[in-house]
Amino acid sequence: MPRSPTSLSDLLPRLRIVLLRAIRPVGLAAGGALATSITLVLGGCSTPVLAPAVELPSHFAADTSAEPEPEAAWWEVYHDPVLTDLVRRAALRNRDVRIAAERLRAARAGETISQSWLLPAVGAAVSGSDRSSGYSSSTKQGYPDTRTGSVGLDVSWEVDLSGRLRAGAAASEAEAMATQHTLRGVRLLVISDVVSNYFTLTGTQRQVATLRAISAMQDETLRLVAARHQAGLASAFDVERAQTDALSARAQIPPLETLAAVSRHRIAVLIGEPSFTTADLASSDGDGLSVPEAKPGQPAALLQRRPDVLALMAQLDAANARRRQAAAEWFPQLFLGASFGRQGLALNGVDLGAARFTNVAGLLAMPIFNAGRTQAINEVAESAQREALLRAEDGIARALEDVENALVTQAQERRRAGTLQLAAASAEAAQNRAQSLYNRGQIDLLPLLDSQRARLAARLNANESNTRLLLDSVQLYKALGGGWQVFDQPSSAPAAAIDTDRAPLS
Repeated sequence: MPRSPTSLSDLLPRLRIVLLRAIRPVGLAAGGALATSITLVLGGCSTPVLAPAVELPSHFAADTSAEPEPEAAWWEVYHDPVLTDLVRRAALRNRDVRIAAERLRAARAGETISQSWLLPAVGAAVSGSDRSSGYSSSTKQGYPDTRTGSVGLDVSWEVDLSGRLRAGAAASEAEAMATQHTLRGVRLLVISDVVSNYFTLTGTQRQVATLRAISAMQDETLRLVAARHQAGLASAFDVERAQTDALSARAQIPPLETLAAVSRHRIAVLIGEPSFTTADLASSDGDGLSVPEAKPGQPAALLQRRPDVLALMAQLDAANARRRQAAAEWFPQLFLGASFGRQGLALNGVDLGAARFTNVAGLLAMPIFNAGRTQAINEVAESAQREALLRAEDGIARALEDVENALVTQAQERRRAGTLQLAAASAEAAQNRAQSLYNRGQIDLLPLLDSQRARLAARLNANESNTRLLLDSVQLYKALGGGWQVFDQPSSAPAAAIDTDRAPLS
């Protein structure tokens, strides 16, 4: 069974025969020369396809995990149902995500338009005229009344000899894919922002709770010192010093409450709701949040997860196709057209009947001189192709850099958090010891206040480091590029369903 042609080189012999038959009226010698020239030109219609040449390591330098792949729904590893619900809402209802979805819809429509040029276009035409000329007094002669009507079909088709239309369709398909990856990237950014603001909120709430507890203890110290002052066992200076520490601790609370309110408002915007809807938002277990171990997987797999890298690769595919499309501008274009229908004629009210008509035409056009326009078109496409290659290579390098930086940052912050937790425990024990000694009168007020300040600073630093560690883990998952796959399935719940079935925010 003969093999069907699948490439331009397979079609060239048959194309030459078709061209010879089509131009036989101009003469065999001239027609053969023209057909040969066209097929040779088409045979040279090839352009280089560029691909990134970035060397990928076998593993990340800071990777200590044996897990092959990170979790897809990475926000679930924190085991916080409130956070999981917020992520689900934001991924489906965020306005930036919905804007990107509309852009994807337009890109897919553009892909359909480009593919439509590969097929013949069929249109219907209906026309009619009624001409009444009347009687001329100067010539004493009357003109006939004519009435005509026709109905028919018009068929037009550009035969894609050089692959220009196919290249355009391939470019549109790649551009639509790039837009889809951009949508996935927007969704990943929104998810990361929701989780980051949620951890900022929970960390701030933990700091406020710590400050209030320590402030209450310092208020109790102030009350005790004031009582001792009345009994003549403490000086007025001791009272002022204790009051200064108590007020200083209390003054740190309002800025943290402002940050908590700002985080709530930001989360509300991210999930597509008014800011007042998250006024009571709080973590289901703020003190129980833990940072999971890093699981970055392999660098090669990173390129299949990062939406920005996938979008850059799709844009490179589109640029390669646009380069082929531009190269095809040098070559001839073949247009075919046909009209079929019936036309009727009536003269002075007498129906002369209807007749069928058929019109078939072909046009072979090839550029000869256009003042360098075709060359410029190719130079623009070649430059865009090289730019897309550089952007793709730079995107791959930056993706690897992001993961390496996130791994190092999280590892170092984990060490710092462990040290600060030990320091906070030591400061707690020291403060309890100092309070006991002060109550028994074995030390004066200054060591007690110093121990309270040390305890406050150590506890706040430990809380800040724990929040920083949570935020660093979010940056790592963001750098790894996962999470969008969970909401990329057709079975994902629509946004409308979430409006009527929402989990509580607090």
